Amino acid sequence: MSANFKLTEAISERKKQRTQKLQERWHELEQLIRSAQGFSIRYLEAERLLKLGKLYRLAVAELARSNSQTPNRFLHRLVGWGYSVLYAQPPLQRLKFWNSIASLMWRDFPAAVAANLPFCLLAAIALFGSAVLTTSVVLWRSEVAMSWLGEEMMLVLQEVAQRHKPGQDWLPLMGRPFAFWIILLNNWRVALMGFGAGIIAMVPSLYVLFVNGKLVGGVIAVSHQFGTLGELLGFVLPHGVVELPAFCIAAAAGLAMGYRWLCPGDLTRWAAMVEAGRKSVPLLLGALIMLLYAAFIEAFFSPHEKIPAPAKWLFAVVEVIVMAIYFAGTTRFAKR
Repeated sequence: MSANFKLTEAISERKKQRTQKLQERWHELEQLIRSAQGFSIRYLEAERLLKLGKLYRLAVAELARSNSQTPNRFLHRLVGWGYSVLYAQPPLQRLKFWNSIASLMWRDFPAAVAANLPFCLLAAIALFGSAVLTTSVVLWRSEVAMSWLGEEMMLVLQEVAQRHKPGQDWLPLMGRPFAFWIILLNNWRVALMGFGAGIIAMVPSLYVLFVNGKLVGGVIAVSHQFGTLGELLGFVLPHGVVELPAFCIAAAAGLAMGYRWLCPGDLTRWAAMVEAGRKSVPLLLGALIMLLYAAFIEAFFSPHEKIPAPAKWLFAVVEVIVMAIYFAGTTRFAKR
């Protein structure tokens, strides 16, 4: 009896010592996790880092053992906390997304524009050629302007021309954040439509650009007739010099795929389109980022009634110069 009592007492004392030792370990682990949580485990000293890994493995093993008997909530929380610290992305890796965006805009996007320059020029001809043609029709062939644009479009263009009278605040400040999202989503929709339509033998994409060019040319011509062209250009140019090329670039990505479908070369049509699509991804992504910038300018800068039209024209000129330097400089850098 006394031997059994001593054995029981020894086992109880051993369990007590083990529990106390585990508590000390978990307390130390908690302190290590707490010290690493604020920044990253890379800032721990080598000795403390090794200790953290060792204690964490012991905690995981103990948690697995305790779950088969009585779940230990404290240990479960501690292991989960340690996992979030040990396997969290370090600060530099958290910037990986932004590094990818920077790489896209600094290298991949301008290189893709240079590689697909013929398609970009074709898209630009469809868009700006339509704008010039429509402006000419409305100004010098007014008798056919209604049939060329349609009655409904003419009414819309006249309304747009009238709202750009000098000093008129047609987009109040409180409505600009909401307008930003509407403009951005609409621009992305048009860009994706031009891209997707280009895949189908190129022609539908050129038609989308042609229709948008009619809108641009029509609103310029009608604004000239209403005497509001200066104010309209003050509104259109700051974002238009970025927005319209972005539409052409997005459409060029689809045109490249459509061309490869028409002329697959030695590959099958599907393989040729997949190859062209892979090369066109930077074009589309870069165009969407350009449209993000253009939507911000269109919502918060272009309609600002207190900024005179000549200042907005000058801002547009600066944008054109910056874009020219950007595409020329980054393309040369990418080639090097």
